[in-house]
Amino acid sequence: MRMTMPSASEIAQASSFLTLIGNGKRMLILDIVSRNETSVGKLALMVGLRQSALSQHLTILKNAHLVQTRRDAQTIYYRSESASVALILAVIHEIFNIDVPASQDVDGVDESVVVELLRQ
Repeated sequence: MRMTMPSASEIAQASSFLTLIGNGKRMLILDIVSRNETSVGKLALMVGLRQSALSQHLTILKNAHLVQTRRDAQTIYYRSESASVALILAVIHEIFNIDVPASQDVDGVDESVVVELLRQ
């Protein structure tokens, strides 16, 4: 364990990271994409946001290098390979005794159904 005081820049960096994941929707997005690469449509359904609102959150996370993307034809997939994200989410799950319910899994949902739901 480190015995010296953290520098002002280290404190600022930690604070910025915690602010980014301090938003409930962004934390949920990170939790989902750190487990599985997920399409934008399915992610919107899982998080309960319209695609435009989700896009704003994803842009923030992408600019902070916390998520990565992959395009397959017209579908964009998001994932997080950040060890920092995985570690902090594991700690949060442990502290708050959070278990991810199976109902969050929408792998069986047809993409066209997701698109139609988002248009409503």
